[in-house]
Amino acid sequence: MCQLDEYLQHLQKASKDYRAITGTNGVPSLSLVELTQEHMRKIEALRVKIRLKEEKVEREMERQQVAVVDKKMVELVRLVLRVKNGEQVRQAEGLVHVALEGVMAGLEKVMKATGCVRLRTLKGVLDVLSPLQCVEFLAGIGMLQILLRQWGKKMVSTIN
Repeated sequence: MCQLDEYLQHLQKASKDYRAITGTNGVPSLSLVELTQEHMRKIEALRVKIRLKEEKVEREMERQQVAVVDKKMVELVRLVLRVKNGEQVRQAEGLVHVALEGVMAGLEKVMKATGCVRLRTLKGVLDVLSPLQCVEFLAGIGMLQILLRQWGKKMVSTIN
């Protein structure tokens, strides 16, 4: 699911929760719930644009996952398992190190691209909203993150 879709789905609930906690329910303001048609049009265009970028990152991640299990990597694992001689061990470790550097560089590239998509999503939404809506949106995201973290801690404590 598109990150922007997730933000928008939780936006109304987080906004209501934030207003309930801060007591700003009765304050007349331009609420995130009251987006104009123009706002919605811009957000929809942003959603489509971001979805394309997410798909590009997903394809790169798939490529990295395939690279981890490609024929050369499998042969390298087999070689390491067969090695007994001390010199061969050093050579195998060197090959493994080089292979892992390539995998790690690829994964780092994917992680950077993912962060970039998230940042562009946030910036795109903030560019559409008014300053007051931006504050409410960011507060709602903050509340959502706090609630998710609390939920996660609760789940971990029930497992342990």
